[in-house]
Amino acid sequence: MPDALPLETHTAVSLGILLLASLAGGIVADLVRIPKVTAYLLAGVCVGPSVADWIGAEHMHQLEPLTKLAMALVLLELGCQFPVAHLRPILRRATWLSVGEIATTFSMVAISIWMFGYGLSCAVLLGALALATAPATTVLVLKESNSEGPVTELAGVLVALNNIVAIIAFELLFLVAQLISRDSVGDAASQITQLVVDLGGACGLGILGGLILGYGSGLLNRRRWLVMVLAVAILLLGLCESWHLPYMLTFLVSGVVLVNTTDSSTDLLAENEKIAGLLVVVFFAVHGAELQLQAFLTAGLLGAIYIGARTGGKILGIRWSARVRMEAATVRRYLGTCLLAQAGAAIALAAVAAQRWPELGTQIQNVILGSVVFFEILGPILIRWSVLKAGEVHLAQAISHRTETAASQAAKMWVRGREALGFRPSAPMDIQSLAVRDLLRSNVPGLAQTADFDAVIDHIRRSHDNTYVVLNDDQQVVGLVRYALLSDTFFDASIDTLVCAEDLASPLETTLSPQDPLHVAVDAFRATSDDVLPVVEEDSGGRYLGILRRGDLTEIAIRHRS
Repeated sequence: MPDALPLETHTAVSLGILLLASLAGGIVADLVRIPKVTAYLLAGVCVGPSVADWIGAEHMHQLEPLTKLAMALVLLELGCQFPVAHLRPILRRATWLSVGEIATTFSMVAISIWMFGYGLSCAVLLGALALATAPATTVLVLKESNSEGPVTELAGVLVALNNIVAIIAFELLFLVAQLISRDSVGDAASQITQLVVDLGGACGLGILGGLILGYGSGLLNRRRWLVMVLAVAILLLGLCESWHLPYMLTFLVSGVVLVNTTDSSTDLLAENEKIAGLLVVVFFAVHGAELQLQAFLTAGLLGAIYIGARTGGKILGIRWSARVRMEAATVRRYLGTCLLAQAGAAIALAAVAAQRWPELGTQIQNVILGSVVFFEILGPILIRWSVLKAGEVHLAQAISHRTETAASQAAKMWVRGREALGFRPSAPMDIQSLAVRDLLRSNVPGLAQTADFDAVIDHIRRSHDNTYVVLNDDQQVVGLVRYALLSDTFFDASIDTLVCAEDLASPLETTLSPQDPLHVAVDAFRATSDDVLPVVEEDSGGRYLGILRRGDLTEIAIRHRS
């Protein structure tokens, strides 16, 4: 580096690089239609030590309080999904499914590892860690997808149950593993006591935090809610870290208490969104930078066994238990793949194992760190795929759609910059002499009226408009498909082959002719909310020529006024 630059950068530089990389990753995610969570993780991997090494390990350590606060806020929101009145009807279903999935996952992981000769202690501990599901990843992918239905609802409940069971099961099975290897009954008794104290303390802090938030929301002005949430969350997080309590359990309990003691939990979470979104991006970017690609290879055969057995356990466990409970086919097929993501809880518990029992814990930690690379990158993609296949994603969320292109935005900025500096066109534009043909977009194709549903969706993805012209075999306009109306329906995979563009089209109300003056187009746009109007040649039986965009007309009006 040049002598004028410092050899060591400030943490803010690393944070800025992570946020810019995440921003770029989010744009790519829209283009290739993958969950933004995966994009943030991959962006962190690219700028982190595993690839570009632009982010120092010490900086990631300094950003750890932000990542833990992000996790805390996500868990608080997750806990708020469990109002007792709403939970009671689905709790029995979710409990049976959770028991089947947990039992199958633990058994498959533990038995598989033990059969390959890695020892019973290692097998039971990895079996316990396999139960944990990444709450932040799962919740945020479901939230980003705006999904709604039995798979989404049950996934949220099972994620919470999985992590609570994983924390308790790990502590208990850790004692069992020590008994198998060391036969230390005295140590086990004291550790059981400590476990009860830790879990009780975490629940107690969670209850207190939920009550404070609920009480404060009724007394304080809404503008102060965000400060209250952050103050309580940071305080609870600090107390959990100081007293070595499981903070994930604390914030889950806080959310449950909050939603069941106040009617303002939804509004409180809406205020929380103002900062939670940024913290979540930081969480996944830092988490991606911390992923160790080399650890994935280091895990070796043991890591491959763990990945395969855990994946099979989650999917088969849900399928078997859902079949016994006679759940819907979509629950049997797609709920298991919603539970594969794994990160925070498993990493934290593996670190505890490495600290308490270095001989075995280090090996377990390597397996978890290596498998997290797989589960965190593939997990969000599978979650989104699952809710899409289950038909629980609003069509507007399933389609990545923009009305502005990169080139048009750059052109607008160029024109605006020239005008700001005082540069004007050499000759004023005579808007009165312009006609529709001067703004005609003749290279915009229409939709064939026989196009199937998949073809319509592909057309929308490629388009930058919100209204799409439907044509017959003679290139005459027969109607318009409007994105706003189409996105109000729910995607149902069973009717794909039954719907064509003509079925989705609305009757045509207005067309323009190339010879029409622009004031005719202005009047036509005032009478409709469509962003484009079809232009047809009247002398050739109404043959479609192209479209006139509202945005182009507006830009001409603005330039003429200036």
